[in-house]
Amino acid sequence: MAGADPQPILHPNLSDAMAGGFDLLVGRAPFTVHFWVENGAGYQAQWDAGGAVTSDATTGVGIVARFDLPGVYYPTVRLSGGGRPPVTLPQGGAAQSQKIVVLGRPAASPAGKYGVNQDVAWDPPSQRGPEIALMKAAGVQWLRLPIRWSWLEPQAGTYAWHSLDPTVDQANSAGLRVLAVLGGTPAWSSGVTPESLPKDVYADAFAPRRTSDFANYVYETVQHFQGRIPAYELFNEPNSINHWRPTPDARQFVELLCAGYYAAKYADPSSVIVAGGLNGNGLFLGWEPAGSRDFLKAIYGGPGANCFDVMAIHPYADPTENGLAGLQGWVDATRAYMRAQGDGRELWLTEVGWSTGPHLWGKATISEQQQAEWVTAVYRDLAGPQKVFWYNFKDVAGPALTDAEYHWGWLRYDLTPKPAYSTFLALQK
Repeated sequence: MAGADPQPILHPNLSDAMAGGFDLLVGRAPFTVHFWVENGAGYQAQWDAGGAVTSDATTGVGIVARFDLPGVYYPTVRLSGGGRPPVTLPQGGAAQSQKIVVLGRPAASPAGKYGVNQDVAWDPPSQRGPEIALMKAAGVQWLRLPIRWSWLEPQAGTYAWHSLDPTVDQANSAGLRVLAVLGGTPAWSSGVTPESLPKDVYADAFAPRRTSDFANYVYETVQHFQGRIPAYELFNEPNSINHWRPTPDARQFVELLCAGYYAAKYADPSSVIVAGGLNGNGLFLGWEPAGSRDFLKAIYGGPGANCFDVMAIHPYADPTENGLAGLQGWVDATRAYMRAQGDGRELWLTEVGWSTGPHLWGKATISEQQQAEWVTAVYRDLAGPQKVFWYNFKDVAGPALTDAEYHWGWLRYDLTPKPAYSTFLALQK
């Protein structure tokens, strides 16, 4: 007995994008797509490309469609003839299984300028609710929250949403908008295991071997949190050796940035995509090693210029040296470079601040009162950035630890406030 005819399949589709890149389904107007039907021989086809300009025979098994206006389109094709029942592709509803996203202007930035960094999902469960409540009480509007790939997809295709859902929902309930930081490559994708590394080198700081792995993680994450997370930052400090091993690679970062950008836009076209916050100001401040310099120029010098809605930097200026003038100069240099490229997109400081711990990076130790004064300078007096995120909301360890990296917060580890917390609260009144 002969087998049934194989089911026709409309291409390109989500499976194609997850294997070959989401730029098959997402692009800027005018955007051209070649649609075709697998196992379509013997059928007559009637195409509906949602108002796109089409060429080739519209009754054949393939067309080329040009989408001239930004929007989301749901192409379909009705197959009939050949002695077989008619079928419309995609089956099960076009909105669920097939769409084309055509991009226009950068996504609109949600309201609110004042943000903080805090890895709430990593904190003890007993502290998470109180931390978020203290953010709300102070007038914080945004929470920059890591959604590490290595946590979320510990095995390929298996997602641990339960590890992040409660924190995102708590933040939403408190009225905080979430800026999710995506990155942290799992070992199954990088091929690097902790056992193979020297001490203090993080296994998840290595890039994935396949760009599609990262794109698929971004797609699944944005799809899952649609309506709950409005903005995503793709990678953290890709120009820093602490976050990109074995050495920063601007070309590779741009490739992953663009792959993630298209994946995110396919999942949620309204999502705001932030280019991974660059250490320093993205140019050259004199202390960066060669491979970390001028990442901003590398982004704008190629396809990366079209792969973000917002630029982000991490300008950790020392408040005891050049103070606000130094910080302002770094920010102004980044903005000036962007304007020179004809770019008026927003600039966010997704990390900024200073620790009250001893001798941060060999600099003079600041008091808690000096930290509070720096909060005023950063949030009230600094000009230019559309959003500012202090690093960090809470110290990550007790006062007995002398490493300055543990004492960035406005709160001590036990959640008692430093002067910085009260100072920020007063700024909102």
